[in-house]
Parts: sequence; structure tokens; C-alpha cells
Amino acid sequence: MTERTSANRLYVGRGGAIPATCLLVVACIASAARAWPVDPPDKAANQPLSDPDVAVLDRLSRAFGVIAEKVQPSVVSIRSLMVNEEVNERLRQMFDDDNFQAIPLSGTGSGIILDQAGHIVTNNHVVEDADSVRVTLADGREFQALVVGTDSMTDLAVIKIDAEGLVPAHLGDSDAVRVGNIVLAIGSPFRFGHSVSHGIISAIGRTEVDVDIDYKNWLQTDAPINPGNSGGPLINTRGEVIGLSVAIATESGGYQGVGFAIPSNTVARITEVLKSGQEVVRGYLGVGIRPIDPNWALAYGLKEPRGVFIDAVADDSPAAKGGLKQEDIVLEIGDVKVRTREHLQDLVAQTPPGTEVKFTIWRKDRERPLKITIGKQPPGFTTNGSLPHRGRQDEADEESGPPEESHEELDAVVFEALGLEVTTVTPRIVRQFKLPSSSTSGALITRVDPLSDAFQARLRRGLVIVGVNDRKVRSAADLDKALKAESGEKVVRLQIRAGREEYITVLRLR
Repeated sequence: MTERTSANRLYVGRGGAIPATCLLVVACIASAARAWPVDPPDKAANQPLSDPDVAVLDRLSRAFGVIAEKVQPSVVSIRSLMVNEEVNERLRQMFDDDNFQAIPLSGTGSGIILDQAGHIVTNNHVVEDADSVRVTLADGREFQALVVGTDSMTDLAVIKIDAEGLVPAHLGDSDAVRVGNIVLAIGSPFRFGHSVSHGIISAIGRTEVDVDIDYKNWLQTDAPINPGNSGGPLINTRGEVIGLSVAIATESGGYQGVGFAIPSNTVARITEVLKSGQEVVRGYLGVGIRPIDPNWALAYGLKEPRGVFIDAVADDSPAAKGGLKQEDIVLEIGDVKVRTREHLQDLVAQTPPGTEVKFTIWRKDRERPLKITIGKQPPGFTTNGSLPHRGRQDEADEESGPPEESHEELDAVVFEALGLEVTTVTPRIVRQFKLPSSSTSGALITRVDPLSDAFQARLRRGLVIVGVNDRKVRSAADLDKALKAESGEKVVRLQIRAGREEYITVLRLR
């Protein structure tokens, strides 16, 4: 479970019985105190330690203090208030009181001062839909803030206060961050303003985080981040902000050792636009994409996994107009080698619409150049549409409904090499599995070995195989012939029909 880090609850018990573990700790401490030898008052045991090794720790401790003292004035606490009429109406009905006083909903978060003009960056989810935003500085002063601009696709927002004597933070270079770097996090966890924690960078380039934010590429840290830290800085040992706290991975609602931060280079690029009150404009290609793994590389003749696979091309899109086709593999954009699916998304998004860009693609076992003019992202666009196919069978089931119960034999054929059982599509099969009327041929999957690669590739009962490599499959017999013709291969490309959609997947033969 992943949660964003702003919240309104305090997960601390107030009163009540002392847990047994606490009593055990107290008992152990008391026992140790009785057993520990006590030096006479005139001995030097109570004097500060002067061991050289201890001095190293002392210098490290003072260094943390220096960093925190430098950056804390640049960090603010944020409280957002929203009047939800629907909630208040329910309360009026609950208490049967037409004069019930409306109660605002509140949220907390953190932010970083960008300049002396009063611009502050925080997370979009901290101020989203807020009717009032209030900012408290490190010196205790409080101000009403104006929301200048927001960008939900990166979860960033810029607000502004009218104040003097502000201390802007210094944004560092997040591209220079390495795993293992020591970092400090400052924020307002559980409304405890300007709290400091420390840890290291656990990973960089995290993208598979289960939150509804399009562009991530986040830094991961084990520095304690809790609800209320959202929008607070992640700081390196030079006192530079290298990230903006945004989310935590948790099953309890609180810190469990995995937190995420938006890289400072992303923060700098987006806030420069938002400060001016302008909308963030992004480039658009119009394709569905998926990563390349060793099996896919082998299936398409690449010596190693590289680039990004084009799963689908939207009609009349910049990609279609530029000649990009399904099953192409994008290797380079301009002079930049494409590393991952998210890297391609970022490269396209950061390209100004109307720019002609050279693409290097892999098609039919060789590299080819293309020139594509990048378009402008349409309203409502989401990168989720460019992710690998997920839940295709669920989508097909919603469209077609579940198979009808039947006691007739399906005459299924077992293909051990694929981990599947299939049967030929016939009018009876179309009716029984409620396939679209356009489904007149193919090999319908009737069973998937749950331990097979096919199951991991999300192949499920009710999907239809219509092609193997470049061979058409109109029946179970066609599938058998195609697999025998490819018996010397280690992997095969399968063309799958789900409902009225078709897509490609790759399976390693057993």
C-alpha cells in the first residue's frame, strides 16, 4: 500500500495502559542499573569522553546540526482548509439541526521557500481543492497564501505569501544523487512542524509506485517520512534540496522505511513555469508502450534488451504521421539512448510541441531513422494509457460477459510448450464465451497453467490467439503448425485478441 504523506490524524496513544513491552524495557533498564558498577564521585567516569573515535561521531553530530540549522528557515508548515457542503449537509441531517455550524476539513503538509518574492513549492495534493491555505514560517509568523499554479501530473504546486525576511532554499542537482548518499528530511509530520529526520538514498528512478501521478522517476529514501511531510525537502550533506517529499509505501499509514521524493531538477523545471501562472505544456507522441526484457529482445532480434516497444499507435497521432508502427522499438530520441518506458515518456513530455525530432527505431532486424514532429498533449491525457497491458481479460469480460455454462466438450488441445490449452473458434464457441460477432476464427484459450510464463504474461481463459510470429492462426491446427515451424526458436511472438482489441505478447517456449 502506498500513501501520500499529508494526513490529519495523530497516531499516538493518549493515556491508557502501558504496553507489556514497555514494562519489560523498564525492568531491563532497572536491572542493568543495579548490576552496573558505580564509580566514586571523585573518579573521571562522569567526564566527557575524549577518545578520537568518539570525536568523529561528535563532528558528525554537529554537522547534522549545522545542515538542519541552515535549511530550517527555508521550510514552512502548510495547513489547507476546505468546506465540504456535502459532508456538512450529512451532519445537519444526522443532528437534525438546520442551524448546524459548517465545519471545514483540514489537511497539513510542508513546503520550501523558493525566492524572496514569497513563492513556495509544495505538493499539489496538499493544496488541491483547498478553499484556504495558511503558511507558518520557522520563526512562527503565519500568512494566508495564494495558490499560483498546480501540476497534478507531477504532484507539484506553487503558492505565494506576502512576507519579508524570507530565506530561500538552494536547489541542488538531483542527477548527481547516488544510492547510499546521506540525506536529511524536514517537514511537519503529524503537525509537528520543522521536524528533522535522517537516512540515506535507497534507490533512484523509482516509477512503479502505486499512486495516481503520471510522471514520477522518484528518489527513494529510508529517512523517516510520515503524514504531514508532503512538500518538505530532502537535503544532502551540503544543505542543498535534492528532493521534495511526496509519498510513502506503508501498510500501517505511517513510516515503514520506504519514502519517495520528487527530484529537485523536476521541481526546478516545473516551478519555473508555475511561478509565472502558466500551464505546463508537454509533448505528445500518441503510442502505447512497454519495456523490453531479454525474451522480447530475443524475439525481435536484438542482441541485448534496450529501447522501448511500441505496443499500439493511435490513429492520426504524431507517431502515426511520422511513420511509427506497432512492433517498432524506439532506441534513441535525438542523440539520447532510451533506457526505460518512463524515460521515453519524460523525453517526449519535455519536448516542446511542434519540434521535429529524429527517432532511431528497430524494425525488421535493423535500425531505421524517422523524423517525427512532437504534438501537444491533449486534455485528459494520462501516461497510464502507455503502460503495459493490464487487466485486458477483465476488460474483455466486462464487454463480453462471462462464458455461458455448458456441459459440451470444448475439444481442447494441450500445448505444453506454451502452458496453454486452446480450442478452435466456432459459432458455438463465440456464443458460449460471448465473443464479439467479428470473432470468426482463431485459437481460443480454455486453460492456462498457473505456473507458466503464459500466466505471468496475463494470458487467460477467453483470450484468442490470432497469430504466431508472422503466421496467421485461424484454428488450433494452425497454432500447432505455426509452433512446429518455429520449433527451433526459444521464444515466439503471439498476437492476442481481447474483445475487439489486439496486442502482442512474447512467450519463452518450454
